[in-house]
Amino acid sequence: MLRNACCPFQIFQKCQIMDPLYLWINLATVFFPFILSFNRIGHFYQRWKPVSLSILIMSVCIISWDIWFALKGVWGFNPAYLLGYHFFHLPLEEWLFFVCIPYAFMFLYDQLIIINVPNYFIKIQHVLDYLCIGIALLFLLAGFGKLYTTIVATLVIICTVLIIRINPPNRGIFYMSYFLVLLPFILTNGALTGSFTPEPIVWYNNAENLGIRLLTIPIEDFLYYLLMFEICYLAYEQIKKATPMGNLT
Repeated sequence: MLRNACCPFQIFQKCQIMDPLYLWINLATVFFPFILSFNRIGHFYQRWKPVSLSILIMSVCIISWDIWFALKGVWGFNPAYLLGYHFFHLPLEEWLFFVCIPYAFMFLYDQLIIINVPNYFIKIQHVLDYLCIGIALLFLLAGFGKLYTTIVATLVIICTVLIIRINPPNRGIFYMSYFLVLLPFILTNGALTGSFTPEPIVWYNNAENLGIRLLTIPIEDFLYYLLMFEICYLAYEQIKKATPMGNLT
């Protein structure tokens, strides 16, 4: 198991620079969504304020236990692929991850709505809600006591129930967006977990997860990404609902 060589208790650290591959993966993920944010059809940049707030809310919810998991050794980061800057025991690249990945997802979700893509999942969105809960419940039962499995499954159940109760609009489009990002998710997360490198950029302690992987990706990561996107989606739609249209930009 790889360990970060930096002191885990310093707020800010600078370690030896190696190969900043994690940074390049973040930038590659967000590059086209950012450039296309200024297209003449979607004008995604005009909704940066609610998008930024939704990403901030998601980050506040998740980064705290990301730090805790890093300190507990549930997962960690290979210094060979990092710039070397650390904040609260997380590398700079991990902080950027919580901007780049949800930004790319929210761009896709927003643009599907703007261009009026048919909501093919509208008739089965409740089925998908309960399917998410059911899958998360199976994870919870199978891996109860394992930190990663237990926490991510529990939070997906809570967040999905909250979505059902609040009933935000465009839920079918949300699920469509999630399914559409699964392929780039597999490529990106595969790159982070060692599918294309001699060692993983992000390593996992299999004692704290089910130990089942798709390629090199722990299957809990599919719930992890779902949770990130659920929080962003729910927050985004609530912010839009509560904010006059003229104040969204």
